[in-house]
Amino acid sequence: MKLIIASIIVLFGIVFFLFALFPADMTVSRIIRINAPRDTVVREVSDLRTWKNWNELAREKTEGSTGSNNGQQTDSAHLENGRLSIYLLKQTADSVITRWQDASGRSFTGKFNMMQSGGQVILQWNLEFHLHWYPWEKLAGMFYDKQLGPLMEQSLLNLRKSLEPA
Repeated sequence: MKLIIASIIVLFGIVFFLFALFPADMTVSRIIRINAPRDTVVREVSDLRTWKNWNELAREKTEGSTGSNNGQQTDSAHLENGRLSIYLLKQTADSVITRWQDASGRSFTGKFNMMQSGGQVILQWNLEFHLHWYPWEKLAGMFYDKQLGPLMEQSLLNLRKSLEPA
C-alpha cells in the first residue's frame, strides 16, 4: 500500500514538474494588410459599436441565433454579449488595447497594432493570456491558437472587406 501511495505522489510530482516547463504567458496573433487609410482602420477598431459587423469573437453565438444583436449591450468603449465583456483600455494613433473577460471571470488582453506601408495598413491583432500553474489550464492553453486563430482570421477578413473600396 505504501508503494502505491508513493508511486502516485511521484507521478503527480512528475506531471506538475513537466507542466511547470510550459510557458505561463501565451499569445495568439494574426496579421492582415488593408487598403484603407490608417485613420479609418483605427476608428473602426477602436469603436466597439462596430465590432458586431466584423468581429466573430465579439458576436453572440447561441443555438438558433440568426446573427441579430439580441442581448448585446454596446457603447464605444464597452461591449457585452452575454458570454464576453470587452473594454477599451487605451487608444493611440497606431494601437488599440482592450481587456476581454469571459463569463467565468477569466480575463485576457487584446491588442491591435497598425503600421502604414505604402497605401496599405498592416494590422496585427494579438490576444495575450496569462495561464496559472495548474496543469489542466496550461494544457488547455496549448489549444488556444487552434480555437481562436480561425475566428481571428475571419474577423480580420471581414474587417478588410468592410473597409476596402469595392
